[in-house]
Amino acid sequence: MRVRTFVGRTVLVTAIVAAPGLAAGTALAAGSHAPQGLRASECATVTVKATPKLNTAMIPETIKSTVTSCATVTETVILRQHIAGPTKEAKVTITLSPGQAVTKTRSFPYSCCGGYTVTDYVHTTSGQQLAKAQASWTFA
Repeated sequence: MRVRTFVGRTVLVTAIVAAPGLAAGTALAAGSHAPQGLRASECATVTVKATPKLNTAMIPETIKSTVTSCATVTETVILRQHIAGPTKEAKVTITLSPGQAVTKTRSFPYSCCGGYTVTDYVHTTSGQQLAKAQASWTFA
Protein backbone atom coordinates (compact mmCIF):
# COMPACT_ATOMS: atom_id res chain seq x y z
CA MET A 1 0.00 0.00 0.00
CA ARG A 2 2.81 2.44 0.85
CA VAL A 3 4.58 1.67 -2.45
CA ARG A 4 1.42 2.34 -4.40
CA THR A 5 0.90 5.68 -2.58
CA PHE A 6 4.53 6.69 -3.15
CA VAL A 7 4.33 5.84 -6.85
CA GLY A 8 1.01 7.68 -7.16
CA ARG A 9 2.48 10.79 -5.52
CA THR A 10 5.60 10.62 -7.69
CA VAL A 11 3.49 10.48 -10.84
CA LEU A 12 1.34 13.36 -9.60
CA VAL A 13 4.38 15.50 -8.70
CA THR A 14 6.01 14.71 -12.06
CA ALA A 15 2.81 15.68 -13.88
CA ILE A 16 2.56 18.97 -11.97
CA VAL A 17 6.23 19.83 -12.58
CA ALA A 18 6.02 18.94 -16.30
CA ALA A 19 2.65 20.63 -16.91
CA PRO A 20 3.93 24.25 -17.08
CA GLY A 21 6.53 23.29 -19.69
CA LEU A 22 3.97 21.37 -21.73
CA ALA A 23 1.45 24.18 -21.46
CA ALA A 24 4.05 26.69 -22.65
CA GLY A 25 4.91 24.47 -25.62
CA THR A 26 1.24 24.07 -26.48
CA ALA A 27 0.64 27.80 -26.27
CA LEU A 28 3.68 28.47 -28.43
CA ALA A 29 2.55 25.92 -31.02
CA ALA A 30 -1.02 27.21 -31.00
CA GLY A 31 0.11 30.82 -31.36
CA SER A 32 2.41 30.11 -34.28
CA HIS A 33 0.61 30.02 -37.63
CA ALA A 34 3.69 30.27 -39.81
CA PRO A 35 4.59 27.06 -41.65
CA GLN A 36 7.90 25.48 -40.71
CA GLY A 37 10.90 27.26 -42.14
CA LEU A 38 9.28 30.70 -42.10
CA ARG A 39 10.12 33.52 -39.73
CA ALA A 40 7.53 34.96 -37.33
CA SER A 41 7.56 38.01 -39.60
CA GLU A 42 6.00 35.82 -42.35
CA CYS A 43 2.62 34.74 -41.08
CA ALA A 44 -0.90 35.25 -42.44
CA THR A 45 -4.26 33.51 -42.63
CA VAL A 46 -7.00 33.80 -45.24
CA THR A 47 -10.75 33.20 -45.35
CA VAL A 48 -12.94 33.38 -48.45
CA LYS A 49 -16.71 33.52 -48.75
CA ALA A 50 -18.88 33.39 -51.86
CA THR A 51 -22.46 34.72 -51.68
CA PRO A 52 -25.06 33.68 -52.49
CA LYS A 53 -24.22 29.98 -52.14
CA LEU A 54 -26.99 29.07 -54.60
CA ASN A 55 -27.33 31.85 -57.16
CA THR A 56 -30.66 31.65 -59.00
CA ALA A 57 -31.21 35.40 -59.33
CA MET A 58 -28.85 35.87 -62.29
CA ILE A 59 -26.81 38.38 -60.31
CA PRO A 60 -23.02 38.52 -60.01
CA GLU A 61 -21.44 36.36 -57.32
CA THR A 62 -19.75 38.33 -54.53
CA ILE A 63 -16.46 36.88 -53.33
CA LYS A 64 -14.97 38.30 -50.11
CA SER A 65 -11.44 37.39 -49.09
CA THR A 66 -10.01 38.40 -45.74
CA VAL A 67 -6.27 38.21 -45.14
CA THR A 68 -5.13 38.54 -41.52
CA SER A 69 -1.57 38.99 -40.33
CA CYS A 70 -0.31 36.81 -37.50
CA ALA A 71 3.22 38.18 -37.90
CA THR A 72 5.04 40.17 -35.26
CA VAL A 73 6.11 42.92 -37.67
CA THR A 74 4.65 44.65 -40.73
CA GLU A 75 4.69 42.31 -43.72
CA THR A 76 3.84 42.41 -47.41
CA VAL A 77 1.98 39.41 -48.84
CA ILE A 78 0.39 38.48 -52.14
CA LEU A 79 -3.23 37.31 -52.32
CA ARG A 80 -3.72 35.12 -55.38
CA GLN A 81 -7.30 34.15 -56.24
CA HIS A 82 -8.17 31.39 -58.69
CA ILE A 83 -11.72 30.60 -59.82
CA ALA A 84 -12.12 27.21 -61.48
CA GLY A 85 -13.34 27.70 -65.02
CA PRO A 86 -12.62 30.13 -67.81
CA THR A 87 -11.50 33.07 -65.66
CA LYS A 88 -8.30 34.97 -65.23
CA GLU A 89 -6.48 34.64 -61.93
CA ALA A 90 -6.47 37.76 -59.76
CA LYS A 91 -3.46 38.93 -57.75
CA VAL A 92 -3.13 41.75 -55.26
CA THR A 93 -0.24 42.82 -53.03
CA ILE A 94 -1.20 43.71 -49.45
CA THR A 95 0.89 45.29 -46.70
CA LEU A 96 -0.30 44.29 -43.22
CA SER A 97 0.56 45.54 -39.75
CA PRO A 98 0.72 42.90 -36.98
CA GLY A 99 -2.81 41.62 -36.33
CA GLN A 100 -4.34 43.67 -39.16
CA ALA A 101 -7.06 42.19 -41.39
CA VAL A 102 -7.76 43.40 -44.92
CA THR A 103 -10.86 42.37 -46.88
CA LYS A 104 -10.92 42.39 -50.67
CA THR A 105 -14.20 42.01 -52.59
CA ARG A 106 -14.55 40.77 -56.15
CA SER A 107 -17.60 40.13 -58.32
CA PHE A 108 -17.90 37.18 -60.66
CA PRO A 109 -20.53 37.58 -63.42
CA TYR A 110 -23.48 35.18 -63.55
CA SER A 111 -22.86 32.30 -65.94
CA CYS A 112 -25.53 29.61 -66.17
CA CYS A 113 -25.27 26.91 -65.07
CA GLY A 114 -22.94 24.95 -62.82
CA GLY A 115 -20.78 24.81 -59.76
CA TYR A 116 -17.70 26.94 -59.19
CA THR A 117 -14.89 26.95 -56.65
CA VAL A 118 -12.70 29.87 -55.68
CA THR A 119 -9.32 29.17 -54.09
CA ASP A 120 -7.36 31.89 -52.33
CA TYR A 121 -3.63 31.56 -51.71
CA VAL A 122 -1.52 33.91 -49.60
CA HIS A 123 2.21 33.96 -50.42
CA THR A 124 5.23 35.83 -49.20
CA THR A 125 6.81 38.17 -51.73
CA SER A 126 9.45 35.45 -52.23
CA GLY A 127 6.73 32.96 -53.21
CA GLN A 128 6.32 30.76 -50.12
CA GLN A 129 2.68 29.83 -49.43
CA LEU A 130 1.40 30.99 -46.04
CA ALA A 131 -2.30 30.13 -46.27
CA LYS A 132 -5.03 28.69 -48.49
CA ALA A 133 -8.85 28.78 -48.36
CA GLN A 134 -11.71 27.70 -50.65
CA ALA A 135 -15.39 28.48 -51.16
CA SER A 136 -17.94 27.10 -53.63
CA TRP A 137 -21.20 28.24 -55.15
CA THR A 138 -23.69 27.20 -57.81
CA PHE A 139 -25.22 29.20 -60.62
CA ALA A 140 -28.64 27.72 -61.40
